[in-house]
Amino acid sequence: MTSSFGALRRAAVAVVAVAVVAALGAAMAAPAGALSDPEEWGDTFCTGTVGWLGGAQAGAEQLATQSNDPSLTPAAGRALIVEYLTTGVDATKEFGQSLKQAGAPKIANGAKIQASILAGITGSGVALAALLKLAKALPTGSQKVFDRAASKLGDRLSSFSDPFSKSLAKADKLDEGNQLGGILESLPSCAALSTVG
Repeated sequence: MTSSFGALRRAAVAVVAVAVVAALGAAMAAPAGALSDPEEWGDTFCTGTVGWLGGAQAGAEQLATQSNDPSLTPAAGRALIVEYLTTGVDATKEFGQSLKQAGAPKIANGAKIQASILAGITGSGVALAALLKLAKALPTGSQKVFDRAASKLGDRLSSFSDPFSKSLAKADKLDEGNQLGGILESLPSCAALSTVG
């Protein structure tokens, strides 16, 4: 069982690394559609990202530790996976709502950058919800069948954030003159991103 959960853990860690921006604006409270000071937006982005990523990593580590228990049954394994994915679905929804509420960074193409990221969050949230549905249906009658299905789920988990990754690439292209990127690079809270992931 260690191998299938090991694959799931590796996939979960990869998801966490790709989703480093999933807390983008989690603490913002500006009215929807308002423009945000880019430094405040960036600080909120980085602080929220570091907090969210740390929580997601802790969850992945806990899942890996629990999955190594030799007495873990397929039903208990499924419950662990469902719990982990449910947390991810909830965090994704919160993130999308928070970012929408935050408004766009007050820079050239700020609204387009925000729209791109929101579309990516939505796409990744849909994919994650589909994975949660699959996790809830993991077979638990046979250890071998469960291991195979959990491994396949882990493989799919590693790509759920592709829509979000693509939206970040688009946002980067929209960032004229690296306006927002330069701000993020200069903020102490963003330097902390290198300590997680």
